[in-house]
Amino acid sequence: MAIEDTLRKLVSIDSHFPKEKSIGVFIEKLLKENGFSTERNYVEKDRFNLLAEKGKSGKSILFYGHMDTVPMYGRWKGSAFKLRKNGDKLYGLGTFDMKGGCAAILESTKNVKNKHIKLLFGVDEENISKGAWAVVKTRKRWFKDVGVIIAAEAGVTDKNDGGLGFVTLGRRGRCVITIDVEGISSHGAEPNRGLSALDQAAKIAINVDKIQIKQHNKLGKESLFVREIKSSSTSLAVPDHASLDLDIHLVPPDTSSDAKKRVEAYIGNLVRSKVLNSRTMVKVYIKKRETPYLEPYITDEKGQYARKIMALIKKHAGKSVTLSYGMSVADENVFAHTLHLPTLTIGPKGGNEHSENEWVSHRSLEQEVALFKDIIDKV
Repeated sequence: MAIEDTLRKLVSIDSHFPKEKSIGVFIEKLLKENGFSTERNYVEKDRFNLLAEKGKSGKSILFYGHMDTVPMYGRWKGSAFKLRKNGDKLYGLGTFDMKGGCAAILESTKNVKNKHIKLLFGVDEENISKGAWAVVKTRKRWFKDVGVIIAAEAGVTDKNDGGLGFVTLGRRGRCVITIDVEGISSHGAEPNRGLSALDQAAKIAINVDKIQIKQHNKLGKESLFVREIKSSSTSLAVPDHASLDLDIHLVPPDTSSDAKKRVEAYIGNLVRSKVLNSRTMVKVYIKKRETPYLEPYITDEKGQYARKIMALIKKHAGKSVTLSYGMSVADENVFAHTLHLPTLTIGPKGGNEHSENEWVSHRSLEQEVALFKDIIDKV
């Protein structure tokens, strides 16, 4: 029941971003009671990552969990902040993504005495990863003795719903590319005298399936879609400006810069094939945001840590390990790409993340605690 009690307390604290202070204070207190030295890594006022450490023997294992959740969506049966049990399922906001994983980390590490372990609990993962970027930029030396990162995140894909036996060894990256389109204004009664930027932008949007798509043997094909298109006219005139945003999920070795070059090549092809009017002025750039976009990564399944950990997973699961690769981004992208450390995602089984009646399997949490304890003891 220990894992359930810990999860109940975590769920009772509303920590949807950017309101992670209360849960950070609560976890910090638990860690100190369990013999960890702790440090707050402030991201903004009242928002901080928690860095914790115990033991001094050898290279450290780092367990990672994010404290924030998404806001409450949909219609819940009962309170989203009161843990509700139905059979093996534990319902509550963030149970699967990822307070269940955080509870497993806390439970599995409370009695560790000699092994060197580090814990990192982050903020803003469900937004733009402000926490992950802050800690790698301001406390990079803290990771120097880390051998492997284990994230207890929900590692689901379209082929599995997490749980023992699945390990995520990579994720696609993501960026947003903006295409600015300049046309020529004219009186709305004589549109042919001008060049509608909106019409040209629509042609770009309609033909996006002609953008070159890369494929990876583990992460599959890239994906992209038009997430926004904007244009208007303030008077009786043909609109002379439009813009559209392309949301692109990337696979290695491509980066955001590579995606931008491919979009530029696509625009050039539209002009040469006369789909776009040659008088159209187009500018392509990576859309600015407060933190960098997340680049794709792959952890080598034959690496020292990966092999040892997967052998332990096989022992606990009683079956072969299924290698999983995430189709979307998480804080692991920041750590793996920036710190160049082997990063494995081992999450519990659950469902309905980012939705009403989110749940996590009680049994899978207990299995995860047992696995994490074995990893700490043997890796």
